[in-house]
Amino acid sequence: MCGRYTLTSSDERRLGSRFQISLDETGDAGLGRFNVAPTQEVLTVQGGGEADSESAAERRAVLARWGLVPFWAKDLKVGYRMINARAEGLLKSRAYAPLVKKQNNRCLILADGFYEWMKAENPKSPKQPVRFTVDGGEPFAFAGLTTSREWEGDELTSCTIITTDANEEVARVHDRMPVILPDPEAEAAWMSGELGPEEAVSLCRPLDPARITAKPANTSVNKVGGAKESREMLEA
Repeated sequence: MCGRYTLTSSDERRLGSRFQISLDETGDAGLGRFNVAPTQEVLTVQGGGEADSESAAERRAVLARWGLVPFWAKDLKVGYRMINARAEGLLKSRAYAPLVKKQNNRCLILADGFYEWMKAENPKSPKQPVRFTVDGGEPFAFAGLTTSREWEGDELTSCTIITTDANEEVARVHDRMPVILPDPEAEAAWMSGELGPEEAVSLCRPLDPARITAKPANTSVNKVGGAKESREMLEA
């Protein structure tokens, strides 16, 4: 699964160039984060198509609530149970299958690391968080699904992170991992209307373990809001 992650960069120009978006409307919201948690607003990329096509200009940065709230949900608490969507069950799910079939409901969720936890040898000690990064800490995109609906008179946009079996590196800590799209071409393909649902789901596979680095993090990330977010959270 993926229950916590980071987007530590605050470099709007760099992220805008990397993901072909303008951050004018979102500003620094969602950036400089060291302990992103469910129900919080997260930075997503929606719209667009192939990386070298005119449709890429349609990409837009959108803040979305992490934890999908489908149209039939009567309580926001449903989102707590829908922070992740298992890749192998996407096309069988009444919540996710309709979203996978539509280009506008596939999104990128921007990050530069994610956490999983190891049990401590001493049961009285806190679990040890481990942060996984890609290509030495470069920003990347989770494959995600998003939907918008009316909630108490306002528009509510929410999202979920797709997960898959862990690769050899992540499996040392957990048996699942988020789907990390390997390059801009795969990101564009995920959001492209040219792919049918089966083809889109075929992109949701484990990332090459050689690209992933694991490092113990500070136990302050164990509790959301327990400490002010800072770079110190990345250090054991």
